[in-house]
Amino acid sequence: MRGHIVENTVCRVFRESPILVKKEDSWDVLASPIDENGRPFRSQKSLYKGPTLAPMEGFSDVEELREWTRSRVSVHLPIVMQSHIEEFEDNPMSIGCGDDLDADLIRSMVLKTIDFHIDEVVRCLNSNGGPKLQDFRKGARAEWPPPDGFPHDWEEPHPSVSEGECTLMEAWEISRPWFVDPDAGTFSLGTVHPEHWFWGEYDFVYDWDGNICIVDLKAAMGDNDRSSGYMLQLEIYAWLWWETHGRESIVDGLQIWYAGSGVIKNIKAPNLDRLFEIQTMLRDTYDELFTNRSTEIDDYPNQPAPLQLFEPGGIHDGEDANPLARCNDCNYHSICPSGDNRLSLPKMEQLEHDGRKWPITKSEELRTRVDICGEVTGLFSPHSDENGGIEVQFNLQQGVDRIKVKNCFFPKPKKITRRISNGLHVRIKNGRPTEWNLVPSIELDNLSEIEIIDAENAEGENIVGLITAGSVVGRVMTIRDTTWQKNRTGSGKPKWRLTISDSSGNIEIVAFAFAITPLMRTIKPGDEIAILNGVYSEFFGRPEIKFQKNTRLVLLKRGLSTT
Repeated sequence: MRGHIVENTVCRVFRESPILVKKEDSWDVLASPIDENGRPFRSQKSLYKGPTLAPMEGFSDVEELREWTRSRVSVHLPIVMQSHIEEFEDNPMSIGCGDDLDADLIRSMVLKTIDFHIDEVVRCLNSNGGPKLQDFRKGARAEWPPPDGFPHDWEEPHPSVSEGECTLMEAWEISRPWFVDPDAGTFSLGTVHPEHWFWGEYDFVYDWDGNICIVDLKAAMGDNDRSSGYMLQLEIYAWLWWETHGRESIVDGLQIWYAGSGVIKNIKAPNLDRLFEIQTMLRDTYDELFTNRSTEIDDYPNQPAPLQLFEPGGIHDGEDANPLARCNDCNYHSICPSGDNRLSLPKMEQLEHDGRKWPITKSEELRTRVDICGEVTGLFSPHSDENGGIEVQFNLQQGVDRIKVKNCFFPKPKKITRRISNGLHVRIKNGRPTEWNLVPSIELDNLSEIEIIDAENAEGENIVGLITAGSVVGRVMTIRDTTWQKNRTGSGKPKWRLTISDSSGNIEIVAFAFAITPLMRTIKPGDEIAILNGVYSEFFGRPEIKFQKNTRLVLLKRGLSTT
């Protein structure tokens, strides 16, 4: 959240111009018009505010320019912080809140970043605007110009244009790097590999001096293990630039801006040989992760890389002597074979709650598939759909006991004999025991089968005693699909879906809109909870507990993390 706040505030200041924007102007004075996909309009010239603003004199002194940027930070930062805090706290996976942020530290990071840019402005001024000065004065714009309040294909000269030597206001405009428009939607302005198997998003791209320099902004000190991956990250940006420019444009410089320590770290840009090496490495990685992904656990060894040590500014200081040092702060060591081996996760056989003793089922004991036999009664004749799925519904009778058999919502079963009829005895394989409003049933999906048998060969589960619901306890690992999220984009019925872990494995939990309670809105990763009287179900082959009207959620213990 801190990084997003710093970058968004900086970009809002970068987009503005002292020629057009007063120190005290509103935060949206140059807000960009955004289309339905979250991208700035490239064709609607009339929606841009830059051409409507009256030009002013601007500044000729660098310190006046610096003071103007600080005034604009004071306007933008509170608005940006508020919006990002709301978005962060609205995310069900968020841990902590806006009160945990250090506003003074964030402002300091913003100002340091802007000072880095002002150094570029001064360098541009001292270079008399660089090789692009004359084109700028003629109104030339790049195919993808940086956000500046003007339409993409604006052809008139900028109001800051002067004559003679380059002015400070011209240098501010010419040196502006490309960056993601701060009003654009999340991930809406990324760069996509021509073959569509890689995506990335640059922070800043400077090119005013005729050289391409990609900058990655880090709202951090650069004094921890994360810095170990930043150099490769920047090299990959250089590779992505090369790939998306017909392999004809090679990046000249790479920089990491550590806003916390106020240090710029220069990284050697990859040459042509290194670019091809990166291409091979990434392609192989993509193939292993997606195209030919292994399902063998032995191909995913739980062997952590050595923890790298760094001083502020990304200065490497060796490796931690403990080969498992990385595990100390890993959010998943409680479910890792090399970690606690699940010993710290909940392990409970019974829970006393609200004057009642509830038996608790371990994740490894959840049985969401059964084989069951009986006589067919009340059959609705099966029929196939266009995809070969079969619609079927009947009662399965065992003596005086019976249970309804029907399709699950999706996917439909296909292995059902067409000779099925009332009075015949059948065996249901891999049926899903469940219930609704306390009425038990067997659901059928694409893994279920029905075959005709002789009555004397009946075996399997008995209807009486068939377990269709249970209670579980576990630690919350992930939360998703929450109905109360402001910007929820998931399809289907509003729902609350999460994964919990107990000492023997993972359990999927789902509640649809009718069952969602205020307590659910407060649950965070790391909390230990109980789901009492939940219905057995499955979700894409994974055992699942589903809320029904009399299912209860009990918060057992608050946690600050999933460790």
